[in-house]
Amino acid sequence: MGKKILSLFLLAALPGLTCAGEAKILSMSGNVEARQTREGQWGPAADNMEIAEGGAVRTASDGAAVLLLPNKTKIWLKETTSLEIEQRQTLASRLALVFGRIKLRVPHLMRKEKFEVRTPAAVCAVRGTEFTVSTNEEGKMDLQVLYGEVKLRFVIPPEKGADEYYIPQGQGLNLEEKGKPAKLALLTPKAEMEALGNWNPGVKPADRLNALKEKENDRAQAKEFARVITNSNNEVKSFLNVVKESDLEAGRTLTDVHGNLVRVDQRMMRPADNEIQFFNLVKRPVYSNDGSSLANGGFKYNGAQGVVNRLDYMQMTMAFNKDLPQRIEDWPGFFDANAVKPSWASFVMANRTDANEIFFIAQGYKYDAPRDMLVSNPWVLTLDGTQTPLAADNSNDRQILMTGVLKNDVPNNISAIEGLNKITNLQVVTDGTNSGAMKYTNADRTALDGGNVGVTAGDVVWAIKTDQSSSYSVPKDAPDNAPLAQFQADMYLIGNNAGSANLNDYFWFAKENYVIGNGGGIKTPGDFTNSSTDPFTLLKDSALESVMYIKKSGAVDSTAINDNITAKNAISDVDYFAYSHSGAGNGTNIDVVFIPDLMVAAVQRMLPAITNLKD
Repeated sequence: MGKKILSLFLLAALPGLTCAGEAKILSMSGNVEARQTREGQWGPAADNMEIAEGGAVRTASDGAAVLLLPNKTKIWLKETTSLEIEQRQTLASRLALVFGRIKLRVPHLMRKEKFEVRTPAAVCAVRGTEFTVSTNEEGKMDLQVLYGEVKLRFVIPPEKGADEYYIPQGQGLNLEEKGKPAKLALLTPKAEMEALGNWNPGVKPADRLNALKEKENDRAQAKEFARVITNSNNEVKSFLNVVKESDLEAGRTLTDVHGNLVRVDQRMMRPADNEIQFFNLVKRPVYSNDGSSLANGGFKYNGAQGVVNRLDYMQMTMAFNKDLPQRIEDWPGFFDANAVKPSWASFVMANRTDANEIFFIAQGYKYDAPRDMLVSNPWVLTLDGTQTPLAADNSNDRQILMTGVLKNDVPNNISAIEGLNKITNLQVVTDGTNSGAMKYTNADRTALDGGNVGVTAGDVVWAIKTDQSSSYSVPKDAPDNAPLAQFQADMYLIGNNAGSANLNDYFWFAKENYVIGNGGGIKTPGDFTNSSTDPFTLLKDSALESVMYIKKSGAVDSTAINDNITAKNAISDVDYFAYSHSGAGNGTNIDVVFIPDLMVAAVQRMLPAITNLKD
């Protein structure tokens, strides 16, 4: 009995040494052989065949195969490839690529879990990464990183150059001969698209091409939001941005709180050397929102049900007074050692289902030197140098909002998308009246170009948060088992037209916020506090959905709004702006789903540098 207890104790105390299930052949085509154990014999492979630690799979000149590991890592083997499962344990996996070419998609691993791929020339360590690697038995090697990052360490240090590399996504490493210097380079479009293509066995060339086109369309759609090219100078800048684009990427498919299928894509990019940009793109094949799945307190959606190809996004952009290091791992030390200040920032949320008519809500911030902080008040919408920042005790030192429906501005030759880009970069100013109208500025933000934002007066306005007790928010004190749902609305005055008795000069910025699982169900605090699941797994099954509206107001005297019930009654069900989802009906809401995946990836990338900084 004592020996059994000791054995169980060792298994519990040393999880990295325990077995972790077998690799499995998901699919194959052509001539594929397998060795199921280290001492086993080679024989014909078969679908669903399990390969234990020490086993191997090899493909002939007409063969291809796909393997799945217990930790959900997926491995594609091209023709004439030999791969060995060298180590397969709970917290330690190592593959040995003897020769040939493979593609791996490794999920975000558990804390302390290691995953390595060994070639005759190097060892590649990864976590949360997709990459391809090819080699021959002499050590010639080619590696391409599609997502995430690969840490590569040479078995034989080269005569010249580094013996260890961190290869980020979008780059590759080429080694012509073992022991010789390696070459790092950006992936060519052809190499990248070939690597991103469908590697599944038996896929026809035409189907591979269709898959590549779909991926290219998705990438082009995301890039459309990030940069708007209007002249040759911008074209040059756009080319340079490709080099720096997507320091981090993440994505997930899930169901939203209304039951719609959602694809969320996240990126962190740098449009300029001194700027960072977080980008959250939400795509839905079909969008419906009848309110039936929501807890009491939500707001009325006036749009058509079953809107196809719905597109929403949120974008945060921040500029600094210094250029940032190219490598994200260098940021902790850089910010610690330099007097880095933010210059300006913007948060833009938009429903861009119709590219020619974009409903948006945006907040802008500028750096206030006397207060040493970013502020949001009417000073944000003034030209640099024409007005000093508002003091903290100024009655107008209140948050501003820019919102409305951007349309193609034909007289000034500015498209709706270009207008949104100008708002993102705070290239707009107030026209100086209380109408709330704004004007575009030129690229250096020093002069007006004379064009009003939008086409029709009132399509786009700026407003200031009212200074009275005008916020509506429920629930306040929810029980522990209550759904994690929150409803809030704040009253805004258009153009800071103080004393106006016109209902049209006021609106409510209304929000519904939900913490949901991948199946769309609203979570409760107990789902987190009572769970034995590790934090990373919890985060991978959690998301935040935020639904935003701009509603008409039923009251102009905000002093009478002193509780939630009064505020709720003051918020009209009618949308302030008329907006059509590609002609499918009115309904000005923005429905964004946020996933924490990019944040987790950033923490994992920066954690070693943060730890070193602490030391």
